Formats: sequence, C-alpha cells, structure tokens
Amino acid sequence: MDISLKHEDYKFLKNVNDNSIEECIEADLALPEYMPEILRIIKSSAEPRIVSCKLVGERVTVDGICELRMIYTAEDGCIYCFSQSRPFTRHCENEAFGDAVDVTADLDVSYVNCRATGTKRAEIKCGVVIRVSAFVQDCIDIVSLKEKSNIQEKTENIKAMSLGCRKTRQFSMSDSVSLKIPAAFVVSVGAVANCTDIRKISNKIMVKGDAVVDICYVNADDKTSTEHLKHTLPINQILEFDGMEERFSGDVVLRVVSAEVIQRNESDYSEGVFDISLGIDASATMWEEKELSVISDAYAVGGSVELEKSPCTFYSHCANISETQIIRSDVKVSGEGIKAIVNVTGKIISAEANKKDDCLVVSGTIGASLLLKDATGSLFCTEKIIDYKYEHKGEFAERDVVCVPEVVLSAIDCSVNGGNSVDVKCELRIKGTIFQKRMIDVVTNLIPCECTVERKINAITVYFPDEEESLWSIARKYNTTVEAIAKENELDGDTTANHSIIFIPAV
Repeated sequence: MDISLKHEDYKFLKNVNDNSIEECIEADLALPEYMPEILRIIKSSAEPRIVSCKLVGERVTVDGICELRMIYTAEDGCIYCFSQSRPFTRHCENEAFGDAVDVTADLDVSYVNCRATGTKRAEIKCGVVIRVSAFVQDCIDIVSLKEKSNIQEKTENIKAMSLGCRKTRQFSMSDSVSLKIPAAFVVSVGAVANCTDIRKISNKIMVKGDAVVDICYVNADDKTSTEHLKHTLPINQILEFDGMEERFSGDVVLRVVSAEVIQRNESDYSEGVFDISLGIDASATMWEEKELSVISDAYAVGGSVELEKSPCTFYSHCANISETQIIRSDVKVSGEGIKAIVNVTGKIISAEANKKDDCLVVSGTIGASLLLKDATGSLFCTEKIIDYKYEHKGEFAERDVVCVPEVVLSAIDCSVNGGNSVDVKCELRIKGTIFQKRMIDVVTNLIPCECTVERKINAITVYFPDEEESLWSIARKYNTTVEAIAKENELDGDTTANHSIIFIPAV
C-alpha cells in the first residue's frame, strides 16, 4: 500500500533561553578642583546602555557602557552632580543559540551604592543585570493526503498564524538642543521610542514614529533647583529584514538601548547645548496567516497503517492592543513635609497578561524614585512601588488566549499634595498581540504496514452503541468507513444519535 503525502510547514517562535547575568561595575570618583567638597550624598544612580549585541555561533556578546552618577550637596546648599562612565563586556554561551534567528539584550540595575571616602572622593558600585533572549524558529511538518485511496482520515481545518520572520535591527539618532540658560550638571537622562506606523516594501520596512528624551539638569544660574527638558526626535527609518515579505502582517517594537547626553557650554556660560545620541533597537515580528487542514487521526480500510503523532500548539490572531493609560498614585513619604519636587524617574519592573472572564488583564508594577526637598530645605530620596492594571475587553471567556505585552513608561511626573503626600502620575503605553491558543495531536506521518485485515464479503455486524457514540470511532474499530455505516443506518450526523442498535456493513 502506497501512501502519497503533501507537506506544508507551520512555523512558530520559541524563546529558548532567557539568561540573567549580573555585572558588577564600580568607579572611584575624584572631584575636580572647581567642584566643592561633599557635605552629604543625596542619591547615586547608574544608567547602563547597550553598544552592541552580537551572536557568533553559540555565543552572544553584549558590549555596553554604564554611567555612574553621584548627586550631593555642599556647604552652600546647592545641588551638584558628578559622573564617570565605565565600559563592560559580557559573554553568554548556550548550544541553543546556534539555531537562533534573533537575539536581544535588556539591561536593568539591581543596586547602586555610593559612599564618601574623603571630602572630594567617593566610591560608587552598581549591579547591572544583563538579560539575553534568544529566539528560535521552530517548525512542524503538516501532512495531508494527495490521494485518498483506502485511507480514512479525520481532519480539522484551522486558521493559524505561521511565523514569517523575526529580526532585530539597530539604528542611531542624534540631535542638538540649545539652552537659554546653560546647564551646570545633568541629573538624569531618560528616553522612550514609539512606533506609530509601518509600511512594508519588499524585504524592507519603513518605520515611522518618535523618540522622546527627558533630561533633568541643574542650570548654571540657580544650583538649588532643577530644570526639565523634553525633546522629541522624529523617526523615519527604512530597515532591511531578512525573510520579510509584503503579504506578512505584524508589528515593529522600538526600544531605546542607549541614551547619551553631552553638555557643551560657552566659556562665559552665555549659552549651552545638549548633544543627544540615541541607539534604538527595532524588533520586527511578522506572521503569515495560513488555512491548514491537519490530520488528527487516520486508519486504513482492509489494511493497517502506523501513525506518527506530535502535539502541536496553533496560534490564531484575536486582537491587537495599542492603548495609553494614565496611572495615578498618592504616595506618602516620611520627613518634615515636602517643599518641592527636585526630580522623579521611573521604570517598569514587571508586566504580565492573564485572562479574567471576557477580559485580558495586563498588570504589573512601576518603580518610582523621587528626589525631594523637605520643609527645612534638605534634600532626600525615596523609592516607591506603584501597581498598575489595564483591562482589554473581548470575547475571550471561552478561549485560551495568550499575550506577551509591551508596557513602556512613556512619562512620569509628580506634584505635592500637601504635607507628606505626593501625587505621582504615570503615562503607560501598552501594546501587544492577543492570540488564541489551541493544542492538537497532529499526525505527522503515515507508514503503511504489510498486514491486511480479512473480511467476509457482504458480512454485516450488529452493534449496540453507547449513547451518542461517534461514527468515526465505530468505523475505525471495525475497519470500515463512516459513509458506509451512515448509509446503512440512514444517519445524517456524526453520531449514532438515539439508535440503540446499528448495522455495520463490510467494505
């Protein structure tokens, strides 16, 4: 018995590894002559950035730079900042990396410690967590029969999203901003990028959007307070992605992996300039919608066939999320009362998506760092955790849905409510694709066996079925066809319905 099969690939993406490596970075800060002596260290911070992330064979190499910054006050009560940059390189090896189609790296800071070792010296140390994610394109061979012959098959028609391509490309941007009042010191730098539109052209994608840079600095005229500068850089990039085709659907996610600001002032401090440099990762995940006919079971009439099966998860597109949400939190702090907000920074600590009834709930936490001035004029820093939750309504109650959300803290601000209360306002950008997940044991191969089934010509078997027993299971058991049983017993459906006795003809 010859069996002729047709083959079609169904591809999906697997995150085969998510390594977390911690790099300890430290520096000895020696203040220059023109800066005053340290009275009290208010805050220390670390701003790591990725220079490159390269995959060679089974090794991923992450090169980066970490800017270590100390904020302190002197006898004059002013705010002073001093920083040094330290390069770092880490390697991550895994045999699964050899099959990866894309790798990305994310940086986070686990701790920062700073202590004065003299009136003009300090030691600063931080832990930078490097997370390397490798993405592998997995493939399942979907088979179907070219010719039916004596093979009976049970099939299911499925609409599923098959992976088209996954790739990350990095590009850089730069700009200069003039200041009416020159900056004395940079306190913090934050940047986010947003993709607003994509256009597919052959194997290229035109990406449009914007990057917003938030710079907190102490100006040269008044070193007792800070200023904020928000600058927007338009994004209009054409990037090439291997394997990309115009018929694919999907999205591009932008991540700022490097943000550097260099201040330049005239010698007489008459004017100042910020030189801004950004490194941005553009990760494209593209899908091809396929209509697949998968075999879930099969047998041979008058013969025998061996089945090879494999469990397969199919993903079909449900909905897209693209929302902006405002989160407000009333934060209580200890102290002598709050006089002013000096600076506030934040980061997304966690993000996850879970189904609840007919909603997909995206939730997590935000880490907020507040630099404040109390009623006595003293500076102090406090860290707070803020919870957030977003609900996306849909017809998900009867579906097994999954989503990997991208949650970006696009802006954070705060104001004094009075006394020891601060109103923190966070603007979140939430994006993601919701997929319905369906698991099926799929027949991946049919192998004919030499043995045959002996049957008596024109023989009929009397059978007493269970209630609503499927015709497929009966036909498979007696090596006949569903059509033959249905015709013999004048059945219209796929089950024995209310029949307490049926006749099974030989084929």
